[in-house]
Order: sequence, then structure tokens, then C-alpha cells
Amino acid sequence: MRIGAIIAMLLVFAATQTAADPENLAAGKPVRFLPPPNYALTAKGETDALDLTDGALCARPDNHLWFDAKSVGFSYAGLQQLSLDLGAEVPIGEVAIRLQGGSPQPGISFPVWVDLVASTDGKEYRRVASFSRWNEGDRERFGVPAEEGKGWVHRLTFGDLRLRARYIGLSLYGAGLMVSDELWVLRGPEDSAPPSGPPVPFCTEGAQLYFHKPVVFFSTNIATPNPVGFLCSLPKDTPIKVALDLPPGVRLVAGTLGGVPVAEVKPEAIPGGGTRYLFSTQAGESGKTWGRLYLTGDWRDGQEGELRYRISWEGDQAPEGKQRLRAVRIQPAPQPKQLLTGLGWWSLAETRAWPEAAEAFRTLGFTYVPVFPRWVGDETLWAFLEELRGQGFQVVAIDSPIHVMLNQNKGNPDLMCQLPDGPGKKFCPSYRGPAYQEEVARLAREAARAKPNLFAADIEVWGWAGPLDAPKCRRCQADFAASGLKEWKEWQVERGIAIWKDLMGAVREASKAAGGPIPLCGGYDFQPGAPYQGVWSVDRLYPEWMHGSQVSTYTPLEPYHLAMVGDEARKDFEALKGSRVIPWLTPGDAGVFPGGAFRDALLECFANGASGLLFWSSRVWDTESLAAYADAIRIVAPVEEIITGGELLAGAKAEPSVRLSGMRRGDRVFLLAADYAGKVKDPVAITLPVTRPSAVIDLETGARIGQLVPQKPSFTVRFERPGARAFHILPE
Repeated sequence: MRIGAIIAMLLVFAATQTAADPENLAAGKPVRFLPPPNYALTAKGETDALDLTDGALCARPDNHLWFDAKSVGFSYAGLQQLSLDLGAEVPIGEVAIRLQGGSPQPGISFPVWVDLVASTDGKEYRRVASFSRWNEGDRERFGVPAEEGKGWVHRLTFGDLRLRARYIGLSLYGAGLMVSDELWVLRGPEDSAPPSGPPVPFCTEGAQLYFHKPVVFFSTNIATPNPVGFLCSLPKDTPIKVALDLPPGVRLVAGTLGGVPVAEVKPEAIPGGGTRYLFSTQAGESGKTWGRLYLTGDWRDGQEGELRYRISWEGDQAPEGKQRLRAVRIQPAPQPKQLLTGLGWWSLAETRAWPEAAEAFRTLGFTYVPVFPRWVGDETLWAFLEELRGQGFQVVAIDSPIHVMLNQNKGNPDLMCQLPDGPGKKFCPSYRGPAYQEEVARLAREAARAKPNLFAADIEVWGWAGPLDAPKCRRCQADFAASGLKEWKEWQVERGIAIWKDLMGAVREASKAAGGPIPLCGGYDFQPGAPYQGVWSVDRLYPEWMHGSQVSTYTPLEPYHLAMVGDEARKDFEALKGSRVIPWLTPGDAGVFPGGAFRDALLECFANGASGLLFWSSRVWDTESLAAYADAIRIVAPVEEIITGGELLAGAKAEPSVRLSGMRRGDRVFLLAADYAGKVKDPVAITLPVTRPSAVIDLETGARIGQLVPQKPSFTVRFERPGARAFHILPE
């Protein structure tokens, strides 16, 4: 930025400051970020370093900060750190930051947590204050509004600090998209004191490990993964060392960290009976999954302790980090006979790296193994898949048709729309040349190897607006004229139907010819109603060529999102009159969440007609989420026949009102009652008409908690915590 512009900006701050206002010590000062902001719309003009301290607030009436270049955006960043050098030690009374919230789009939400740290020397930072969804009452304490589907901007304020420091830092764990437009550091009283307490890992220069939740769970009866994130500004390949100190009774059994397998690290005994694992690796890019560690141990269920870690490189090191650990024994879940349960976007190589994967999957209640056929690079992996199939697991194959073809034919203009001024930049829906034929053949070859029960296609080549170049493409114009159709939108759908039949026809025929099943076929985020990207029509392809819906949601599972997840499944079940609805969800990549929220999201899917589950990311699967997944499967296993063969429940009522969802098959009912916001304190009377005396079974405990009779078809429940309760109503 030019000197004249900086001076002008400072004059604006001076002109707007009044004697009664505390001085904004952050005004005009550059902000450092790690990792750098990565959202294109807010990065325009390359002004991110000053956008948070320029005094300019977004003025959009819809509060959609992510469209404003005055803002700073972070897309799927995980942990994001920013720091500010105030130039000298100064007294600080308040630090505040304006943040996007409201979920105007599901994954655009308020951060999961925000930590305020401070330092006098820029090297050792100490935690001063925190906001977290894990801290009960924090939303009310900080005045953060609820996420309800409409955009708002909230000034998160850490006040009454009485702090003296030169450097201020914020650690923010974001959702799918986290956006801010201004940061303040207000002068405090002169008798303020330096930050106290132990140093904490924090940097905008250097390197740092992080875990994704306040508590890392590990399972004692099966090995389960936990992801480790990494922040780094060091030059690539800088040698670094990471020491992990585990408490007595906890051990690492598999995984990698910084590309180094746990099996190559020799554990060392440390004073106090713990174990140290020392990884020698190299610096790389910041990311959510720099490592994936499989922990286990002999602790009792619920026992807590502490993992310690330190990262160092030549001439420097980060402060020691401490991470709470908690043991959990995952209660085995029965494998459903009709529901499709597993990990979705998870590679076969990762499954093979999972210690005793088949036993772990059975314990978790999983019924399928996912595979990306194009990523299977050796025969031993194919043999491993056959071994798992032989043990009773179904196979879900996931692929990105057309995308693979485009990646393998980069620079070939013939695949693109043929515009008057030359080839366009998007795939031409009329192209049927050699590369297209090879793509059809590739899918056939890979389906013959995988022999999947379900084939899920992720095709997002045009964006939400569809193939906009098609009406200007001479090849598409000729095809449109030959089709005899009157509308381009109708022609686009016909092209989509033809392509889908080519691709999925090859998949089905090849799997059958290889001795496998004729797989169900569906597309990522394909739903009934408006064709996906204006091309892929579930309504036209269902049921012969498409199994139904694969609706996708990107959310951090706040109360609003939990209801939305269920409503999306219910809407598609209603539209297709009972087809297979297999939603795509997140295990935390759009903002991490407590295990209880994840369990409730899965129950919402099943209670609203879903017959299976897929997940669009593998990066942050952890033990807590897997334990919650097993709980959800254990709860629905006794009612899976109602879910897969029933109809949506109607006629249920609650007083006081709570959310009710469910499925009915004859006289049997699967009912989900939920108070996600935790607002209902009184007993809830649930009324559900029955034709015969029926027992009410709490599916979590297996206990009989009531009886319904035609004359008095109601029972009473309490919500001891925010969340959902599941019930089975069956004739006696």
C-alpha cells in the first residue's frame, strides 16, 4: 500500500475518534495469518493484511460478508491463527472481532471456538480468554445469536482484560467458511498486567501441531484414528522433530505423522511411566490431516489424562502443548442387514492401514467398505477388498466420472465447448469423441474389479449454473437442432440422461459380467426436483437408472443444522415416495462438533427415510465421532425394517412442542423426539395414535418406558440434555 494511502487512512481514524472512545490500538496495523486466507472473493485486491484493521465494515444489508473484498475469508481451514504487533507494550482493555454467522448457507457459520492469546515478546503467548461451543453457556455469555439460516454478523468481544502486551493473537477454528471484516484492540487502564499462565502453542511464523477438539478420545477395545493438524510457515523440507509424550497405559499402535509411519518410531520410556514417540520429519504445507494416529490403552471407560507434545526445528521450537485425553469403550453395534453404513469418502489404502480393520468395522456396525477404484494401485489392495467382501461387507465404489477424463486430457481443446472465438473452458455436453469413449471403458474396467453394491458418482464439472457455454457452442447448436427440442434447458437434461446411461450402463454391465451385483447408481447431491447443475435429473432417471437421492449437507451441526439434515432427507423421501435416500454428511470438515451432535444428525437421517449414509470427507474422522456413529447404529438396528420398508410418520404431537420425526410400518413405529436447543425444561407428553395396546421402548437403553392404548395413546419423556431421544413403539 502506498504511504499516502496509509496516511489518509490514519487521518480517517483520527477524525472519527472521540475523547470518550478508547483508542483502537489495532487501527491501520497489518495482521499476520497462518495459514494465509484462502477465499477468492474476499481476497480481491490483495488487501487481506489490512482489511481487519482499516475501519471499513461491510455494508451489505444481507450481512453476507463473503461477497465483500473488505472482508477476510477462510475456507475449510480448520485452525486459523492471526496476530497483530501493536508496536510496543500497551495496556489493553478489550479485543473484539466481527464474524459472519447465521448459516445463510449451511457451512457458512460462526467459528467453533476462538481463543485470545497475548505476548510481550512475540515468542511466548499465553491464553487470556476463550469462546467455545464446548463451554456450556458461552453463546449466551458472549451474546452470540443462534444459527437459523439467515446471515448475521456478530462482534465477539473479550472485555475487561486489564492486560499489558505488545502482541495479540487469535486462534479460531472455522466452519466450512469463516469470514471477518474488522478487528479491534482497545486501550485499557494503565495499571494493567502482562499475561500470566503457562505458554501455549501459537504462531503465525514457524510450525505448530494441533488437535481438532478440546478432548481427544481413544478407544480401549478397538483401534480408532485421531487426526492431527499442522500449521507451518517454514520453508518446505525444513527438518523438524515432533515429540509425543503419552501417559502410562496409553500407546500408539499405528498411523503416521508428517509422513512418518508409527511403526518406524521406537517408543522410549520417560519418567513417570509414560512413553515418548519421536518423529523426525520435514516441514510441509498447513493442513487438517498432517497425521492420523491410532491410539489405544488399558484405561477404564471415561478415564482422563494428558498427552504432551513439542515441535522443534533448527534454532527454535514451539512451546509444549497439552491435550486432554479420554478413554472410551465403544459398545459394539450390530451390523444392520438392510442399512448401508460406513465411511464414504475413505480410501481402501486407509482401511488397510487401520489395525484389524474388519474387526473394527464390525464393532462399529459398518456394513460396507468404500473404494475409489482408480486409486487402487496394486493387486494386494484388490485382494484385500476381496477378503473384506468375503467377510460379508458390501462394497461402495466412488468415482468422479468426466473429471478423470478432463484431468487425463488437459490441453485437449476438443473436449470443451467450441465457441466462436475458440475453445471454451468447460466440458462440452455434446462431446462423444475418443476421450469420452475411453472414460466409459475406464469405468467399466474399474467396475469389473470393484463389483460394487453401490456406485456413487461425483460429477461437478459445470458449477451450479450448468453448462452456460452450450448455447454458444457450434457442436451443441448442431445437436440441439437435430434433437427437435424447443428449450435449451430441456436439451441439457436430455444430454445428461444420455451421458448417465452411457456411464452407468457400462458400470452395471461390467460388474454383472464379472460375477458381481448390478449396483445401485446415484450421484453426489443429486436430488429430485430441479436437475443438478441443470443437467442431471433424478426425476427422469429414477427408478430405472438412479436409485434415488444423495442429498448433501455441509454444516457444523448446530441445532438448526440437525433439523435441516433430517428435513432434507424427509423432503426427498416424500418426493420419490419411498426411494432410497442416501445422504452425504460431514464427519467434521465443515466445523467440528461434539459426538452427541453427530449421533443426532445420523438419527435424523434414519428417522426421515434414509437407508444409508455417505460422507464427503475423510480428513477429520476421530474416535469420538466413530463412537457416536456406533451408538446411532446400535439405536436403529432394532427398527431397520421400519426404516427401509416403512413410510414417514404422521399424526404424532408433543406438548410442550418438540421436534418429532419417524417412520411407521404397520403397527410398529420408529420415533425420534428432539429438543436440540435445550429449551424444554418440563416433561413432554407425546401423543401417537395406535390401534392396539403398544409398548414404548427407549432404543438407547432398551427399557420399556410406557404403554400406548387406543383410548390414551400418549407417554411422557424428559429431556435431561439438549438432543434427541429415540423410541420403538410396537404392539404387545
